[in-house]
Amino acid sequence: MSRHSFRYQPALDGVRALAVTVVLLFHGGIGWMSGGYLGVSVFFTLSGFLITSLMLHEHGSTGRVAVGAFYTRRARRLLPASLFCLAAISVMGGAGWFRGVDGLRRDVWGAMFQVFNWVRLAAGGEGGYGALMQANSGFRSPVEHYWSLAIEEQFYWIWPLVFLGLMVVVRRLRTRPVVVIGGLTLLAAIAAPLIAAVWGPDVAYWATPARISEILFGALAAAWVMGRDLPPRLQWLAPGALVALGAACVLFPVSGGPAYHGALPLVGLASAALIVGLQADGPAKQVLGTRPFVGLGKISYGVYLYHWPVFVLLDRQGWAVGRWGLLALKLAITLAVAMVSYFALEKPIRTANWLVPRRTLVVALGATAVMALVVLVIPQAGKYYGADQATADAASFDTGSVAPLVPSTTIAGTGDTVTTIAGTDATGAVTTTTGPLVPPRPVRIAIVGDSTAEALGAGMVAWAAANPSLAQVEVVAGAGCGLSNSGYLVFDGLPERDVAAECGPYLHDIVPQRIAELQPDLVMLITTTWDVADRRLEAGGEVLASNDPAAVAQIAEGFQEMTDTLLGLGVPRVVWVTEPIPVVGLLGPSDRQGDVSRHEALHGIMEAIAAANPGAVRVVDLAGWVAEQGLEGDTTARPDAVHWTTDAATMISTDYLGPALVREALT
Repeated sequence: MSRHSFRYQPALDGVRALAVTVVLLFHGGIGWMSGGYLGVSVFFTLSGFLITSLMLHEHGSTGRVAVGAFYTRRARRLLPASLFCLAAISVMGGAGWFRGVDGLRRDVWGAMFQVFNWVRLAAGGEGGYGALMQANSGFRSPVEHYWSLAIEEQFYWIWPLVFLGLMVVVRRLRTRPVVVIGGLTLLAAIAAPLIAAVWGPDVAYWATPARISEILFGALAAAWVMGRDLPPRLQWLAPGALVALGAACVLFPVSGGPAYHGALPLVGLASAALIVGLQADGPAKQVLGTRPFVGLGKISYGVYLYHWPVFVLLDRQGWAVGRWGLLALKLAITLAVAMVSYFALEKPIRTANWLVPRRTLVVALGATAVMALVVLVIPQAGKYYGADQATADAASFDTGSVAPLVPSTTIAGTGDTVTTIAGTDATGAVTTTTGPLVPPRPVRIAIVGDSTAEALGAGMVAWAAANPSLAQVEVVAGAGCGLSNSGYLVFDGLPERDVAAECGPYLHDIVPQRIAELQPDLVMLITTTWDVADRRLEAGGEVLASNDPAAVAQIAEGFQEMTDTLLGLGVPRVVWVTEPIPVVGLLGPSDRQGDVSRHEALHGIMEAIAAANPGAVRVVDLAGWVAEQGLEGDTTARPDAVHWTTDAATMISTDYLGPALVREALT
């Protein structure tokens, strides 16, 4: 690098190309690129290097930094594509394309005002395991990636002012910029693991103070190379850093691990070494400066912006094109949109001579105001499943006492028919009659379980409302709680869940109280996510898979306790319903819900409880029926991989589950 100028370096566009490529592979579900999210860290460091280099050269030449011009350049570079992307997401959200994404309007506002990382943290449960489950189950927010843009933009807002303050310190101490920037970088690097230790992994990953050192390492690299004649041997820093970063991208786990415990400053250091190495001529600089790398690097901002909503939309389609075919389609659409955006929107605005600073400010504020109005077309957050109040009222239990439901002697039938043993003829032979499945009064069915019980229960409610002579249905669901009542659920890189503390009130208080009030003829029990997660049997114990014999014993104890509680309340029939396997194609690589053996373990527990209570407990094999119908992989029926849409749940209830439960109550 020259002592007196900061010129365009094609190889740095090549770095952008590599960084966005590993992000694309990571988000594309390529298993061996488990740490591809580190590409964002490389972007951070490169941004710090470029903007600080410009400031150092401007300050060295003029003794000042034109802060207004800096903000103008940033606005012209970043806002057009960002606002356009958010506007498109808002319109598509208003049209229902992202139905089921909770808090989309809030998220878009957070992205628009450059604070999405803090919105992510402030969401509480959504920022922890709730968000992980949503992400792994196909209901990803289309603005999820704006957290990194928010951190960069927050840095852009404060860095010019901090930089000017640092230059005052440099002058008064008669030292060099690299010294004071190095001190600031060191403090930020030390803060990262401390933040992780005190505030936890989510804050360590999403909070600006925890990530600022990665950008500052770029600033430090800029200060270090400023005014130096760099020796040729520095060229070997680049390939060494590329190897280290590539290894980290492959070896870091998808969630948890070093990235969530304050080790990201080391990634910033490696990225800075790469950038410094590219200041000297060498093989790495030559390769990264070739046309394919430079071309992708120039549009990398748009590629990063648009790829995530494109990926989210295509993942929701459930097209049977295979993993690699789907990834190729995602990449092709992303590149096409990014190129159009670059040449038709970003480049013309960035190079427009008429956009002087004051006019740029007016246009930016006006566009943001218009965008804020566009966001209002997004419907308020809400679940895509669940019964409406009118239908729930129509299906609810009759008030007051009812006559006991007298079981009949029947032979199992199918659909809405049942074969009843009517008696014997003159010869003593058993006579039977086959007819419609019509109970002497509506069967009162209560549904207990986690959010899958709520989703499936919506279909049962709709079926009961349409068939008032057959059944009445009440849903007593506890979202986020399975039916085992002890242990500690363990998820990658996230706080453990103390089941007794978090779900005890639902399992021990709400369910018994509500069942005692309702006095149902039958209680249906179903659980999915929470009872197939990894667990510790006790605090600090070994982490076990849910199908480990010791874990199975603990879960079985909880299932038996729930069964005994219901029978003790006088419930005539308890029916465990086997949960269908989630749509594996929509699950994240670390999601345990698609493990068939874990579900088989739960089904075995249910069968054992039924065998031990033959007169009062039954099992209805919904999982088997769903598999026979070819519904296991239907993404339109379960767009988030786990919860049935109300239409799908109604179909299941009409064709199978509703009649099956009525039969179980009558036999």
